Amino acid sequence: MLAALLLGGSSKDYVPGLAVLRPLAVLALAIGLYGFQRADWHRFRLPLAFMAATLGLIALHLVPLPPSFWMALPGRDLAVLAGEAAGIEPPWRPLSLVPYRGWNAFYATLVPAAVMVCAAQLDRDQHKALAFLVLGAAVISALWASVQAISGYAPSTFLYGAPRVNVPNGLFANRNHLAALLVACLPLLALIASQSKGARASLTVAACAGVAAFLMLIALTTGSRAGIVLSAVSIFASALIWRARPKRASAKTRGAKKPAWASYAVGVFGIAGLGVVALILSQTTGFERLVNAGAGEVEEFRFTVWRTIAGFAPTYLPFGSGIGSFVEVFKVHEPDEMLGQSYWNHAHNDWLEWAVEGGVPAIALMVVTILGWGTRALALARNSQ
Repeated sequence: MLAALLLGGSSKDYVPGLAVLRPLAVLALAIGLYGFQRADWHRFRLPLAFMAATLGLIALHLVPLPPSFWMALPGRDLAVLAGEAAGIEPPWRPLSLVPYRGWNAFYATLVPAAVMVCAAQLDRDQHKALAFLVLGAAVISALWASVQAISGYAPSTFLYGAPRVNVPNGLFANRNHLAALLVACLPLLALIASQSKGARASLTVAACAGVAAFLMLIALTTGSRAGIVLSAVSIFASALIWRARPKRASAKTRGAKKPAWASYAVGVFGIAGLGVVALILSQTTGFERLVNAGAGEVEEFRFTVWRTIAGFAPTYLPFGSGIGSFVEVFKVHEPDEMLGQSYWNHAHNDWLEWAVEGGVPAIALMVVTILGWGTRALALARNSQ
């Protein structure tokens, strides 16, 4: 996870750090699988099954297919005509229209797969330590985002090159990734706060609340609308976790002496810190982007892109255009008014992009994920006080 924090902040396949990160992930995955036990599977079978299905789907898209079978797949007409025009004998090809990007997606997925397989074998105390490691990484990235904003978005503060607009992205190459990490930490903070006990319980709760507010403000600073939507889901999940917290063991525990001065100190410094962050936030392009929904070329064409994808996606069903093929496939269907010197490297809508690339199997995985999340949320709601 530390290697992912320091080397894996971009989805581009040419980032030098990936040459170190991905081999480490393969090694960690091999070690994790070697020590994997049946009990580990039973404890975390839903997320592990989803990860295995995702990795398996990507792998299937990279298996070479006979020419007659591949040419009969939906949406391959243009590729077939191009081959005929070039006089190339139809070779065995994988399902993906852009195989090298599919391989990049496969190697990239090995990183979270390695983390998940290894984490499934940790005990309760080790999981707690892992949670603090994730929170520490999020706080470090958020603090670095603050440095970027305070410096006036100096190019030297960006690890993967300065963005086209003045918004912080912390240790990532993309503001949406930073915002997603920050809001994903809210349920972790709720869990830590809900399990606090003894005289330090109030201090722990106050500290978790302060960190949560800080992370949320930095997420707002990025101007990521995806982060805002995810924050609503994250806050809902955090509320369920907090409401399902265990009851205090006894009145004696509740009446134990608490370090009130420490709680007040945390509150004072927390409010002061949030005030500074709020001041930074009010002066950032990210905040203006949240207020002005139509600013910028990306925002201008975003809905056009989504409509275009929704229009041509059925062409590639039921198998999809291939994992990682969005860039080239979208260029085929791109409206004339969007043609220019730049290109769309992603749909800015993971749901649509995953659906057009992975087809019906990918859509099924998304549905199962939502149902699994909803089932766990319902179980937490039933356990609420």
